[in-house]
Amino acid sequence: MINKKECRFKRVVEKKKIEEAIQDFLLDCEVRSLSKWTIDFYKRTLKPFVFFGKQNSVEYVNDITKEMVNKYIAHLKDSIENTTTINTYLRGLRTFLNFLKKEEFLENEIEINMLKEEEKIKETYSDEDIKKLLKKPDLKKCSFAEYRNWVLVNYLLETGNRLSSVINIKVSDVDLENGIVTIKHSKNKSHYFSPISNTMCKILREYIATWNLKEDDYLFPSQSGAQMTKNTIEKAIRDYNKKRGVKLTSIHAFRHTFAKNYIKTNGNPFKLKQLLGHKTLEITNRYVRLYSEDLKKDFEEHSIIEKFYKGSKRISKIKTNQNK
Repeated sequence: MINKKECRFKRVVEKKKIEEAIQDFLLDCEVRSLSKWTIDFYKRTLKPFVFFGKQNSVEYVNDITKEMVNKYIAHLKDSIENTTTINTYLRGLRTFLNFLKKEEFLENEIEINMLKEEEKIKETYSDEDIKKLLKKPDLKKCSFAEYRNWVLVNYLLETGNRLSSVINIKVSDVDLENGIVTIKHSKNKSHYFSPISNTMCKILREYIATWNLKEDDYLFPSQSGAQMTKNTIEKAIRDYNKKRGVKLTSIHAFRHTFAKNYIKTNGNPFKLKQLLGHKTLEITNRYVRLYSEDLKKDFEEHSIIEKFYKGSKRISKIKTNQNK
């Protein structure tokens, strides 16, 4: 009979505080070149989890269990009415827990399922709102800011681009000959092309020529020529809309309006995914459910700008002296 001797060595299990693990996670996000917005999102959504852990004597990663996570979800449901907000916190936590498992701080994977959300109709601009917003200002009297804001509203309705992408567009990114804008700053870090109609090309051509914008200028700069921030551009549009008697002032509503119009004019969901810069069809399909060859092909028939200006003589052609 073999006499098994008891081993006097015991495995040392690293005890890492949850807050320390979050710092490791955020550093990993920086190394993977995730955007500042994404990193701030994780900081914001993980803070309540840390606080809940401390209240329940769970300060170390080793103490995180499925039961503890379920209690946290129940706590969120008791304290927050909005299911979308709860899921926002859970998405951040799920990514963090996956990181812990990958780095072997957690022995077992903890699965988190999102709560079922009631799909609400997204707020969009009405046809009457669009008519008010697209009324061209008097070029002889309006300021640069008013003209820029008018062009910006046209552009947002035309493309559905995210604000974070729009503020980074430079004049050199706009190909007016082929009706394509190259989006170099997107949420998922990939470049994509945003087609624009002939009418939008005319609007941009006139705007660029009138204010003598150079190739290296931002397409929608401040009056001093600097890049606009999200806050300043949101305020500019808010003031612009109110001045024209439009109560809705959300910039993201332009994106919703673009998507709704595209779907209601029988646009292809896969093309819409590309036009909106979505990484997967999941978000795009939400628009399809709610509003039940080439990206440029047939874009004209889905263009809000083309529809509202069709047959209008208000879009003037720019005469240059290049051919004189």
